[in-house]
Amino acid sequence: MKLQQVSRSILDQLISISNQLKDDEFRAPLKVLSGNTIGKHIRHIIEFYDLMVLGTETGTVNYDKRGHDKVIEENRLMAIEKMNALKSELDNLSEDHDLILKANYDIKKEDPTIIKTSFFRELQYNIEHAIHHMAIIKIALISEFELVSIPEGFGIAYSTIKYEKEQNVHSNLSSEG
Repeated sequence: MKLQQVSRSILDQLISISNQLKDDEFRAPLKVLSGNTIGKHIRHIIEFYDLMVLGTETGTVNYDKRGHDKVIEENRLMAIEKMNALKSELDNLSEDHDLILKANYDIKKEDPTIIKTSFFRELQYNIEHAIHHMAIIKIALISEFELVSIPEGFGIAYSTIKYEKEQNVHSNLSSEG
């Protein structure tokens, strides 16, 4: 499966969750999230993808430049609209190409580390990053919103899903023997 298809699936799952939540649930500070909201986690995922797409135009990706857009984290419909737009933008990016990643770990001054990377590598990173945040969102959904239908595989790494399927096949084969 192409990285763009995986990203599309992830964004579709997040859209599904967002569509099921009420506006106040999307932006409700939750104890299980240390006072953060589902909307903040979704906004965070969106901004990483957005900065990666911008980086394909400029040649440089810098995830430190997130806008922390309150509108996206508090307005469920705007978040959904942005995720749909990202799906379209990702569909238009099919070729891998070199990029530069800037990452600053100095809190006192701007002193970024420069890393050679590529579009596909950053897309793969965004997939893993999104799944990590989806796992956190899933904890909140199970804890606070039991009526929300969580898509199968939501917040589970693809390698874990594959591993569990292989284990089930092996388990079924040994029980038949």
